[in-house]
Amino acid sequence: MMATGHLPKISIITVTYQAGERLATTIKSVMSQTYRNKEYVIVDGGSTDETLAIIGRYRRMIDEVISEPDKGIYDAMNKGLSLVSPDSDYVIFMNAGDVFYNHVVLDAILPGRTGDKHLYGNIYRDGQIVSQPVQLSDFYLSTQMICHQSILFATRLHQRVLYDCRYSISADFKAVLEMRKNGDIFEKVDQAICKYEGGGVSDLQRQELFGQRLEILQQYPSLLRMYRGKTFLKRCLPFHNQLRMR
Repeated sequence: MMATGHLPKISIITVTYQAGERLATTIKSVMSQTYRNKEYVIVDGGSTDETLAIIGRYRRMIDEVISEPDKGIYDAMNKGLSLVSPDSDYVIFMNAGDVFYNHVVLDAILPGRTGDKHLYGNIYRDGQIVSQPVQLSDFYLSTQMICHQSILFATRLHQRVLYDCRYSISADFKAVLEMRKNGDIFEKVDQAICKYEGGGVSDLQRQELFGQRLEILQQYPSLLRMYRGKTFLKRCLPFHNQLRMR
């Protein structure tokens, strides 16, 4: 039974590079969260636009800031994980341009939690709440991935599994598979976590995304078999429907 009076500490990490006012939008969303036991970390990739000036405007409300060149978004996210406080219970990545669904999201989810499992919720997209799967099963993960911004990772468990920077737009997918391989639990909460607009790298480079995911699945034989089964059925269905129409 959860101790409802306990307020676990959550570390909110924002990774940014040359994002300008999109970063300001995320900072404002983070600052609007009414949940008390939180810290905020910003990892900038050495921006030369107005990013540092924007960070400066809000600096007193940001716990940790680092600005230096990195090897890509996942390298920056790994840096963020290394900067959170030792007493951090949960971590969520709200990168430049990302925003929470509303200002009480964390209050609705975290009280009484103990940081022993990962949490994930729904997303708000195209004017409506979109439900994510009730269970994060192997069958689901063989071809799909939940929205990264909707996951509150248990910090201790996440720090055992860092992002593999060889996969420039799919390292989050591999990390989730590794966590499940380790026996980590992902619990669904009935709450919209973030507003998702799409248009990110993974949306714009779909062919590269699927290519990287297929390469990752080669390392997980049972998931690869499910993937092949699903793709086989997908190819067969149009032919099956044609036979039924005859």
